[in-house]
Amino acid sequence: MLRPRALIVSILACAALGASPDPQIVPQHRLAGGQYVAIRQLASACELGRDRSHNARRAEYRTSTAELAIEADHRDIHLNGVVHWLSAPVLAQRGTLWIHADDLSKTIAPVLHPLLLAANASLRTIILDPGHGGADTGARGLSGHVEKEWTLDVARHVASRLADAGVRVVLTRDADTTTPLEGRPAFCLAHGGDIFVSIHFNSGGPTANGIETYCLTPAGSASTEDPNARHRNDAQVGNRWDERNVWLAHCVHAATLSATGAVDRGVRRARFEVLRDVNCPAILIEGGFLTNQTEEQQVMNPEYRNRLAEAIAKGILIYKRSLETLSRRTD
Repeated sequence: MLRPRALIVSILACAALGASPDPQIVPQHRLAGGQYVAIRQLASACELGRDRSHNARRAEYRTSTAELAIEADHRDIHLNGVVHWLSAPVLAQRGTLWIHADDLSKTIAPVLHPLLLAANASLRTIILDPGHGGADTGARGLSGHVEKEWTLDVARHVASRLADAGVRVVLTRDADTTTPLEGRPAFCLAHGGDIFVSIHFNSGGPTANGIETYCLTPAGSASTEDPNARHRNDAQVGNRWDERNVWLAHCVHAATLSATGAVDRGVRRARFEVLRDVNCPAILIEGGFLTNQTEEQQVMNPEYRNRLAEAIAKGILIYKRSLETLSRRTD
């Protein structure tokens, strides 16, 4: 596992990398049954400077606007202050490190080079999806409180902050009602959503902790939780937005980590129903573990929930403003 890094690079500053060469033109080579790119060539194309690691199994690049750290045989990398999970482990062959070409185009390039996402970008309506509700309680904490309580509370606070910023916001539920999973993407479509943000809290063992943010697994890639790295080639509706999905996830995840100081469990990939079938860029946030006594106590604190909500809203607005700024630059 890569060690956490203290460096948090400004998300908007990262957008300045739009002036650098398109990372997707990096030469590809066939290795281990797939197409891979050499980290040295990637670093050159993205103007990341020299490798600072002095270790054949690691590579670390850092400039005033970008950070990338990878390690052989690992799927987790550090990218501009945030852990991102790749679809395939980093390879060490031929005296250098290699990243799968799909991970370059679907994870690294959108974060290092968001200018590529600016064409026809608009964000007028945000759909917030408070997880669970009604008969579906979600995770149960050690105190007996359940996930559906906190997701609705946080979503309402996010909506209030976004409304203050002049953004139209619609919630998939605004009461303790049962909303089927398949109805949530349909709700987004019916209300003209430009992005979809599903808010959840996690469950696991008593020591599991931290915040993780999910976006849809690209077609042909393995989801993060798949230990066998099985690949599915069938594209889902949400795969139309792969690059914007990961950039939205990055913006929101970075903001929540900065505001809460939580353990960074990374931007992860999954084929959740609410991510598969949605008609716009979409993410799902797991804001902490209710099965961890310390984190549950934090979530039960209204001040903490307000801080988390402010961070989610901030990340959404950073995403919005970055695309608007880049779109003006390409006009």
